[in-house]
This record gives sequence, C-alpha cells and structure tokens, in this order.
Amino acid sequence: MTLCLNVFGMQAQEKQMFTIDGYVDENITDSCYNIYISDDYFKIDEDSKPVATVPVVNKRFTYSVALDKMKAGRVRCIFPGGELCSAWIGLFFVPGETVKLTVHNGYFEMERPYSYRMKIARAVEAVRKETKWESPHLPKVKGKVWKDVAYDKDTSVPNSMYIKDVIFNEEETVCRIVYNEHTYNMNISKEAYLEDEAGNQYKLKRALMGEVDDNNSQDVRVFGGYYAFEPLPKGAKFFSYHDDKQHYQIIGVRKAEQSKKRKPNFSMNVHISEGIGDSGYLVYLYNVLNGYGRNQIADIAAKDKKCSFSTYLDKPYLADLFATFPDGSICTHCVRFPFVPGEKAEVKVMNGSFYVSGTGFYNDWIKADEVIENANKYHTAEETDSILRNYLKEHGNEEGCSLCFIQEGALPSKVLKQLIPQPIFTGRMKDIAELLMVYLRSEERQNK
Repeated sequence: MTLCLNVFGMQAQEKQMFTIDGYVDENITDSCYNIYISDDYFKIDEDSKPVATVPVVNKRFTYSVALDKMKAGRVRCIFPGGELCSAWIGLFFVPGETVKLTVHNGYFEMERPYSYRMKIARAVEAVRKETKWESPHLPKVKGKVWKDVAYDKDTSVPNSMYIKDVIFNEEETVCRIVYNEHTYNMNISKEAYLEDEAGNQYKLKRALMGEVDDNNSQDVRVFGGYYAFEPLPKGAKFFSYHDDKQHYQIIGVRKAEQSKKRKPNFSMNVHISEGIGDSGYLVYLYNVLNGYGRNQIADIAAKDKKCSFSTYLDKPYLADLFATFPDGSICTHCVRFPFVPGEKAEVKVMNGSFYVSGTGFYNDWIKADEVIENANKYHTAEETDSILRNYLKEHGNEEGCSLCFIQEGALPSKVLKQLIPQPIFTGRMKDIAELLMVYLRSEERQNK
C-alpha cells in the first residue's frame, strides 16, 4: 500500500516515568536485581553495565526511570553471595507505564496492560519505518536477496510470525524472521526447516542474529532474527517454512512482485469535536485471510481538530481508528468502519461516539445509522423492530446500509442473515460482513 501519512517517529518527547513493580515468590532467595537499559536500537550487550541494582525487601522490589522514548530493558538476578544468574527477564521499558512483574522459580509472570501493549506496538512500527528496518547490529550477509517477500496466508496458524527477507548464497539460505506479538515469547526451535516445491527439506544450521530453542531479545523482535538453513537449490521459485515444535508454518514464500506506485483511491477526513483531547489516530486494517488479524498502517497527527489520511486499497477492508493523546496514551475504544476503494469518508468523533458520512457507500451508511438511532430513541421496542426490518428490506442491497446494520447490531444476527441480500455476503464485502457477524454473535452470547 502507498500511504500518505504523518508518522510519530523516534524523536524524543517529554520524559515520563517507567516503573517495574516487582514481586518474588516466598521460596525464592534472590537478594537483588541488576537493571540494564538498551541503546536506541534495543540492543543490550552481554558485557553491558547495569544502570542500577535494586534490593529485594520483604519479597518485593521496585525500579523507576524517566524516559523520553521506549527502550529495551533487562532484569537479572544476583543470588546471595554475589553470583549473577545466567538467565534474565527481557521487557520493553515504556514511558508512562507501570508493569507488575512476579518472579517464580525458573519462570516469571508479567501483567500486560492494554496501554502498555498498544504503546509498544506503536513505537515498534515507528522505529521500523523511521530506520527502514535497519540497525547497526544487523549481520552482514552476502547473496541474492528477496526483499519484503510475498507468502500465502494460512488461517490455521497465528498471524504474528512472518518472513520479511530471504538471502541466498552457496553455503546457506538466510531468512529474516519477524514476530509481531511484541510482549510474548519468540522462539525458533532447532527442528525448524525449509521445504521446497518438490518436498525436499533443508535443516536449520545456525542463528546469525537471534536464539535457537530459547526466547529472543527485544532487538530481535523489533528488527527480526536472521536464521540460516541448508542452501536451497539455485533457481528456487518458492518454499515453505515449518517449525512443528512451535506450531508455525509460512507457506508459499516467494519473491514479491515489484509494487507499482498507485495513486490513492480512498481518503478520510477526521473532525474532532470541541472538548475532545485526541492528538491523532492509529489506523489499523483487518486482513481476514490472516486469521482476522489487524495491522497498523498509519499514525496520523491532528492539527486544529482535524486530520486526514489517504491510501490505495486493492479491496475493501474493515478498519479501526484508535485515538492517541498528547501524553502518548492510547484510547481503549476504537472507531470502526469499512475503508472502501473509490470513496471519501468524513468522520466526526465525539465523546464516546462517532458518525461516518461521505460519498456513495458512506452516504448509505449514515442514512441507515440515523434510522437506527431515531427508531431506538423515539419509538417503542415493537415499533423500532418494524421500522428497522422495513428499512432493511427496502435498502438491504446498499452495502453501506447492510454493513451499518450488522455493526450496530440493529437486529438479531439471525434476522440480519435472513433479511440482508446474499450478494452482500458473497460479493466484495463478504470478508467484512462475515467478520462483523462474528463480532455480533459474540456480543449476543455474552449478553445472554
């Protein structure tokens, strides 16, 4: 996708405190912990000096630091007698956040609040974009390169792992493996292998950057790990990656076609109501083929209570907008609606609600939205049911109307499935319609 956007990058902002609130099991004898902080590329060397040593008092420890941008951090135990533990806890140090960390015998538990996870995801995307995925700590590998490869989506496996680049030479085939569940373990097992189109397998030889059969550090999670396999034959057109132990597979890895620069065919203007403190929005698109996952595609800044965004879309996508605030925090609720090629959306954000209008599709959406709101506000339950059924019967062939009815849960899901024309569920909006139906049925089950 070609994006027209403003990105909040790695620039330093006003410093905020990050705090670790630590707890230790009763049977743990840890006396204190060394704290380490990374460089700007999330790298912590083995010989790095600790920035602090914090004692364990009554089975608790705490550490705080003022930061102007996210860093990687490490917590490493010192046993009684001064022996440094061979293992450590790696995590992101995020300005303005507090994490609860509980140390057990051989493992740990960490609370991952919504704001903590969202800030990490936002910062990682900004760093990747601003550095163009480059870090001075990346290995130098010679060979033929497939850059930003294409691959088939597989709904049977998580969408958090993918191969970004592949480098071929006579000695080995090197895959740059990326993992987007930033706060959870990233493991590549020694049993991982590649498989060519003939079914031949090529074993993992070594890691150039990253760990094998162990949890990867934060710099690898941000920039990707480099894993070398036995060399694929010259001229290989595609292959698959398999890690049966970790239950991952990436099918149909191949050289991506050179993307053509395309003019934006979708645009959006966001209007922020007075009294609303939104400083901008994170833009996420859902890719139903990829296990209903969503990816951040933009971080847009607001000015004078307005912001705009445009992009090229190859098809309609369901999108989420998450408001960002001046202190770096991110709203827990989103503005959700479809992004449709060839259309222009006007979004008005209010306190706890929003309206979407605009051309074509969005004009039909706002008309349906107004009917739903007025029917519920000014009529009895029986009258409302009749008004909504009749309107949907008359306008259900309009994509904007049907999708608005589904998203709003204007009628029970079984009724919507009966009244909405089948082409809505089989045409270009099928992925969005089915995804919204999944969410609606889930809400209905929770409300029973």
